[in-house]
Amino acid sequence: MQENVQHISEETLLALYYKEGNNVYVGELLSRYTMRLFGVSMKYLKDEDEAKDMVQQVFVKALQEIGKYKIDNFGGWLYRIAQNACISQIRTKKNFVEDTALKYVHSETEVADAEFWKEEQNIHYLHQAIALLKEDQRHCIELFYLQKKSYQQIVAESPYTIKEVKSNIQNGKRNLKILIEQIKKDAKYV
Repeated sequence: MQENVQHISEETLLALYYKEGNNVYVGELLSRYTMRLFGVSMKYLKDEDEAKDMVQQVFVKALQEIGKYKIDNFGGWLYRIAQNACISQIRTKKNFVEDTALKYVHSETEVADAEFWKEEQNIHYLHQAIALLKEDQRHCIELFYLQKKSYQQIVAESPYTIKEVKSNIQNGKRNLKILIEQIKKDAKYV
């Protein structure tokens, strides 16, 4: 089977993969996310070669795991694999640092690490808050911000009108802010 799969939607490619089990469909999906995965990896690892290696590791992990689960949001799922793999690699590196090296850590590095973990915590809060949104708002927010779909693409893929999409995104953003603040407040008292 040598059909052209470049113009098939993400959802259709996933459905075809689950139906036929052909890795051509997964390969096309992965190729669409190569640059995004590289960007995520660079954000965490700050090294081009390590980021390129990480993209390959994420591809391997995705190929191993995709058959085990029914995935509805491929981009979000793939992002989570990349994020977890990068964090794991960072933790592994930190575990192998010798004590003597720790004595000479520059304050700039400490600040960068603190900012990294603060950003990581904010991402965690964001995911928690998204899960708490009303279904319509959550769906539109995920499609618009996480999958980078336009209003028109969301309308085409969902039962919402353009007004409903705009309203769900606007209300979802406002509710996300409120939910994140509440989650942060609750986290202080845990």
